[in-house]
Amino acid sequence: MGGGGPNIAILSKITPIKYDEFTATAMPLEQPRNITHLQEHGPVPDDELPTEVTPLHREAGLRFFAVRRGRGGVTSIGGEVTRIAYLEDHDREDVLRTFLDENPSLVEAKQRRAMTQTIGQQGRSWSKLASEVLGDYYDSVESRGPNWEEEETQECPLCGEEVNRGGLPAHLVECPEA
Repeated sequence: MGGGGPNIAILSKITPIKYDEFTATAMPLEQPRNITHLQEHGPVPDDELPTEVTPLHREAGLRFFAVRRGRGGVTSIGGEVTRIAYLEDHDREDVLRTFLDENPSLVEAKQRRAMTQTIGQQGRSWSKLASEVLGDYYDSVESRGPNWEEEETQECPLCGEEVNRGGLPAHLVECPEA
């Protein structure tokens, strides 16, 4: 027996020891720092996260909220948009308010209705929430469009009659020249 390998005769005589009262469990991995940060601070701008986001963070429930203009990036009418990092179990109202607070130029650049539609592109629940929350960020619903005075009029291009601004479609239905 000079091969240097284990002696099979000896190994076959080893009896495993059993411990009935002992159960082996895996030690939990340390929670990612970004997740801990969000648990402690709530939704935050993504540049406040302590480490780079990895797939492990996403698996642990980290999400981002930002609105987009068209396809691609996060550029908007109001300039660069700050993304908000949040956890799936965070209150969505807190997420939306943090987003609006961090993006005041976006709020200033878009009318309330346009902002509701933009946020609504994130999903039905976001749309409903936007309708409820945006009242705190806008003075009124601008249903007639910007800078229209109540008594402003425009001329019908067909008959020349003066009609209230925004009332031209209704007038054209009854316009004698139409």
